Parts: sequence; C-alpha cells; structure tokens
Amino acid sequence: MPIAQYAVAGAAVALTTLIVIAYRDYSAYCALGDHGLPGNFKGWCIQLKFTRNSRKDTTVPAPYDLAAEAALLGPHADQSFLPPPSSRLLPLPPRDGPRPSIPGFTAPQRQITDTASPAMKARMYAHLEALTKANATLLQYDLSTLEGPVPALQLHKHQDRPEHLRKTRGELAHIHPVDGSTHLVLSLPDSRRIIETRWGQRHRLSGTMLGWGYTLVYAPRNEDEFELWKDVVAAAAKYSCADLGEIKLV
Repeated sequence: MPIAQYAVAGAAVALTTLIVIAYRDYSAYCALGDHGLPGNFKGWCIQLKFTRNSRKDTTVPAPYDLAAEAALLGPHADQSFLPPPSSRLLPLPPRDGPRPSIPGFTAPQRQITDTASPAMKARMYAHLEALTKANATLLQYDLSTLEGPVPALQLHKHQDRPEHLRKTRGELAHIHPVDGSTHLVLSLPDSRRIIETRWGQRHRLSGTMLGWGYTLVYAPRNEDEFELWKDVVAAAAKYSCADLGEIKLV
C-alpha cells in the first residue's frame, strides 16, 4: 500500500476514534440533568470552551496564598464559620469511603455515585426553606441564578452583597436535584477543611471565573451526614451575613 494510502487510512481511524470519544462524552454530559447550560450540543460546546479557564486540582485543599486571597475577598474570608471546637463536628471527621465519582466536565459538576435518596433531597430543600423563613430579612429562597431550575439560598435582594458573593450574583448555596450535591460559597478555611476531610471539592472554575471558596459538598447519605450538611450550609450563611446580622439556626 502506498504511503499516501496508509496516511489516509490512519487519519480515518483517528477521526473515527475521536468521533466515538466525543459522542460518549456528549452523551454523558446530557445524562447529568438540568443545569445552568443547555443540555444539548450547544451546552456541551460551551463547557468545552470553559475548559480553557478551568483547573484540575479540585481536591487539593488550598493551592493559593491564603493571606493574599483573603485580602481580596473582605475581612471575613480567612475566618472559619463551621461549628466551634466544643461541637461534636469539629474537627470534621473524615468522610467514610472514597470520594464519589465526579465526571470531568467543567460544568455541570455532579456526582454519579453515592447520590442522595428522594427523601433526603426533600429534607434538604425543606431545610433551606426553613432557614430562609427564620432569617427573612437576610436570606431568600429562589431559583438559582447560576444553574437555572434548581433551588437556591441567596442573600436577600435588599442587602448589600459582600465581595465574595459578587461573582455568584448574591447566591450562596444551591442543591442539585439530580444527585443531592450542593454548591456553596464558603470562607477559605472552611472550604479547605471540607476538602481535607473529603466531604467535598472545589469547582473546576474556582480560582478563575469563580472564587476559591466556591465548593461542592457531596450529597448526604444518612442522618449524621445530613446534620453535617446543615452545619456547612449554616457556615455559608454566617459567612455571607457576617456584616449584616446574626443567622438564626433551625
């Protein structure tokens, strides 16, 4: 076979392989459910473009200079808002088992193993609503401004946004209905602690298009993990309202 024919055959094989890989990747993207991007070819292409600004070190606790980053985010970015040392939850116990499987898409970020049950997700939604009602002048419960048709906890529209909530347009937490994982904006020490103890990881756009504290917390699998999740949500709320008022816990 002439060299030119070998080259054509090789190119055809490479192209076929690339098409198969792309199709599988696209199918996996579409299977992740509703999110902030279109669940179609256009959305898949958009998230590929985001890859240029993404990071892969999402489970490295703190790949940044804490003092330098905290100075950019305001006076409370270097404080912890997780329960005090007298609480049963500090230090956070390491999460049992390996981290859940997270597909490598820049967006959406979802877990496909260890997902929450429908009953657990209902309790999570109810907790965000109850927390909002208990803090009606500070918080609001609405659809996410980041990920479309998912429930979200936001700073009340009449409150001034702290610096760390500007990139999320005032949103501090939202739950993903498909799996029960939660994105939260945490202080830098709290985000680091969550990652160190394997309860979560950063978003691939954290540190670029999103702040370093933008963290994915894995879905709770049982009652103890649900209580821990509630404390993490409270930490996000306390951080966001640190200069606005005291958060009443529920």
